[in-house]
Amino acid sequence: MKILYVVHDFFPRFFGGTERYVLNIAKQMQRMGHSVQVLTYGVADPTEEYSVFNGILLKKYNFEGIKVTSVRHKNIPADHGYRISDDILDDMVAILKNERLDLIHVAHPMRMTSVIGAAKQIDIPVVLTITDFWLLCARGRFFKPDYSLCNSSEGGSKCRLQCGVDDSIFKRIINAKTLFDTVDARIAPSRFLIEIFKENKWDKPIHHINHGIDYRYVRYTPRKREPNNKLTFAYLGVVGRFKGIDLLLNSFSMVDSQEIRLDIYGNCVGDDGTIDLLHKAANEDQRIRIMGRFTHDELPHILSQVDVVVVPSTTLESYGLVVIESLAYQVPVIASDIVGSAYEFIQHGKNGMIFAVQRPSELLEIMQKLTDAPYLVETLKSNIIIPPHLEEEAFKVEQIYKSV
Repeated sequence: MKILYVVHDFFPRFFGGTERYVLNIAKQMQRMGHSVQVLTYGVADPTEEYSVFNGILLKKYNFEGIKVTSVRHKNIPADHGYRISDDILDDMVAILKNERLDLIHVAHPMRMTSVIGAAKQIDIPVVLTITDFWLLCARGRFFKPDYSLCNSSEGGSKCRLQCGVDDSIFKRIINAKTLFDTVDARIAPSRFLIEIFKENKWDKPIHHINHGIDYRYVRYTPRKREPNNKLTFAYLGVVGRFKGIDLLLNSFSMVDSQEIRLDIYGNCVGDDGTIDLLHKAANEDQRIRIMGRFTHDELPHILSQVDVVVVPSTTLESYGLVVIESLAYQVPVIASDIVGSAYEFIQHGKNGMIFAVQRPSELLEIMQKLTDAPYLVETLKSNIIIPPHLEEEAFKVEQIYKSV
């Protein structure tokens, strides 16, 4: 099959969980004999890198053996991350016709919703992986301006009253639901994510397929902590308030021990005060270290230096690749109870720990418990359920391709 993967951002400028998912599945499908390429939106690219194609800008490049086409508006709309629009529909039809595709797999429709309408015009089947809550919530993670939790737009009325969104939200939700209903098949990596869609009455069938790990890159070096080594907690990923970094820093600061440390790996996004918060915490508590941005290739080394990974998300986390990546390296995870992959792989107290986000003091209690009895980390480690292989995920996804 000739498959086009569509995603709102992509490497090398963007390297989050969705981008990693696309890269992984595209590479595996390529190994299985399919012809693959990626279509993305160059939101952060300078215009001089592009050539003019009809009414939009376009460039082609290669990333790790995958052909990539990047498009963008000549002038990027201010609401590009919010709108569900067919404003570049004709350009997308022209691109898709030229590629003579068998199937399109949309990993995230943000900025790329025109692709789905274009595919329907020329009878190309579309598979949608739901990687977050963006269709249901313009923020993507169901949180209000004060970062408190939400779980429904109530048709847009809650967005208007509680988040200050204008009346365009009503049309957006109708368009999003139409998009969801229109695709030929839907996939989600966690039962948690599927249940949120069902609770919102978006009841078209969604196939549950866990994300898999490419174990060819997993170089497991078990952490050998000597008695005089400090118990090391770590956070890996995007650093921001919506990820619960403020809760983690506050909880860790209250753990009573000098024989522990907290390493923060990742880069800050947005301007929510997190950078200042990080530096203030590290200055006040010498046990906290800011390790900065990391690459996927550095994971083997990082996770060989870590005893426990903490995923403290305080807004809805549809999956959380860092959970399964940590478990693949046999590093136990502490996660909040709104992290989708935690439900798939963690049994509280047996092979990891889960705390209730509505009772944040539980995170402190768990960290203090492991600090007081570090031998429990080894017990958790011995019971870890190894996440599925990428090949397992790709086989199931391929079956859905064939079905449509």
